[in-house]
Amino acid sequence: MRRPPNPNWIPLIVQSSQPLVGKESSFDINSIFDGFLWGVPTCRRSAEKRMMRKYGAANWHNKLILPRKDLKACGSCGHYHEEHRLCPNCYSKVKEETTVLQEKMIQELGLDPDDKEVAIVYQGEKQHYDDEFFKGKRIVEIEKARPKWFSKNLLQKSGPSSELSSNETTAIKPHDLG
Repeated sequence: MRRPPNPNWIPLIVQSSQPLVGKESSFDINSIFDGFLWGVPTCRRSAEKRMMRKYGAANWHNKLILPRKDLKACGSCGHYHEEHRLCPNCYSKVKEETTVLQEKMIQELGLDPDDKEVAIVYQGEKQHYDDEFFKGKRIVEIEKARPKWFSKNLLQKSGPSSELSSNETTAIKPHDLG
């Protein structure tokens, strides 16, 4: 909010030849301090309000940095991650291996539709399986050793089997982990 200029200064703006200070006006100290005391607060904030502005309140917005209590160490690699979430380090390893498998499958099998099952065989594993295992399957060979975390039976089917009744299922548990 701006105040209108003092009437004594109007002749200066208009460039009049009249004197700046009139003879009838007397000196008033309030007119001097009137201009630069406008922005000064009249009431001081209490200590409680200053602390609220600085740190916030527990039941409102809290500005303090609190320690996280939902972090835990991964059991396999030791990196920290949030509870009830996957470890990002282990997930990145699995994602890299999956992209390698997908690229190898595209190289060998192309982008044709899947009409047969695909068997992934790592280096040195082909002699462990008999010929009946590969019958009716498309084989993708990977030229490196199987990672320790990649179980051999991750690619086996689980669920209703022809040997069992229609409502029974089999659960395959991982084995031969390095």
